[in-house]
Amino acid sequence: MHALSWVEVVVYDAPSAAAGACACGCGGHHSHGSGPAQDPGHYHDPLAKISMEYQTRALALTLERAFPGRVKVEYINVLKDPRGPTLPQTKLLCSLAYPTPLVYINGRGRFAGALPVERIQEEVAALLCQPG
Repeated sequence: MHALSWVEVVVYDAPSAAAGACACGCGGHHSHGSGPAQDPGHYHDPLAKISMEYQTRALALTLERAFPGRVKVEYINVLKDPRGPTLPQTKLLCSLAYPTPLVYINGRGRFAGALPVERIQEEVAALLCQPG
């Protein structure tokens, strides 16, 4: 296998339209930042209040800095994007099979439920640096 000239990272998200209610009809499993946040005994993710769209933008900047001009990053809100109804990722998210977001690298599902920047960067590096 030879080194790739560029890599595509797509983040599929289905953020809730209103707190506790998901627009995809799933009953609210996508609600970010809700739940036991009021209970100090539970861990609270500091990124929970930052939209996945903004987290994806930060990922894009990080990958561009590491691999200039070699990584395309796209954020897709499957509930608002015109392609949403026909995407298999929409069905996966609404079926509760995987938590939001879904991260695909070069068309392959790689991560679900978080945006692990360091691990994504490692996978992109591996794809771009494979010997020819």
